[in-house]
Amino acid sequence: MNNLKATNFVVFGLGRFGTSLVHNLVAQDVAVMVVDKDAQKINDIADRVDQAVIGDASDEDVLDKIGIGDFDVAIFAMGEEFEATIMSMMMAKEKGTKRVVVKALDPRQAQILTRLGADQVVLPEVEMGEKIAKSLVNPNILDVIDQANGIAISEIRPDTAWINHTIAEADIRQKAKITVIAIIRNQATIMPVTADLTILADDILIVIQNKG
Repeated sequence: MNNLKATNFVVFGLGRFGTSLVHNLVAQDVAVMVVDKDAQKINDIADRVDQAVIGDASDEDVLDKIGIGDFDVAIFAMGEEFEATIMSMMMAKEKGTKRVVVKALDPRQAQILTRLGADQVVLPEVEMGEKIAKSLVNPNILDVIDQANGIAISEIRPDTAWINHTIAEADIRQKAKITVIAIIRNQATIMPVTADLTILADDILIVIQNKG
C-alpha cells in the first residue's frame, strides 16, 4: 500500500453506517459523493457533501455516469443487499477504482467479498465511523487506540519521508504535530523513543496527537 492520502470518495448506501461514515469523511476535509436509491436520504445529506446522486449502485449506467473509476475510494455500504453489493463491487474493480471498501453483515459475507476481490471489508457499528474514515483518508493510520480530552493515541506506519532518518532528523513533532511515544519493531516494543533512533520502513509508530 502506498503512503498517499486518498482525497476523493464515493459512498453508496445511506443507512446508519453509510451516513455516519459520510459525516466523518466530510470532517476529514476530503471530497465526498454519495449515491442512494432513496431520494429523501439524498436530499437530507446533499448540503453536507460535494455531490449527491439518486441512483442504484448495481446499475452499471449509474457507475459510468459518476465516473466510478476516477475515485480514490469507493465504499459500498448496502450490507442488506448482498447480491447488489457483489455486483457493484466487481464492476467498480473492473472500471479501475483504486480502492474498493465493502460493508458486510457477518463473517461469512466478509469472507465471500474478500475472495471476490474487495480491498477492504468492514463489519461496522455506527460508532466506528470516525475510526474507519480516518483510516480510509490516510492508509498509514492502522488504528486509533484511544481518544479522550482532545488527545488521540494511534498506531501508524511511518511516512516515506521519515524512513531511514532519526526521530530528530525527521522532525516529526514539528512537521506532523505528533509525538512518537513508542515503536513496534520485529514484534518488540521500543520505549522510550530517543531522538537518535532511526525509523525503519517496517516500524509501527505509537503516536500521540493533540486534536485541539
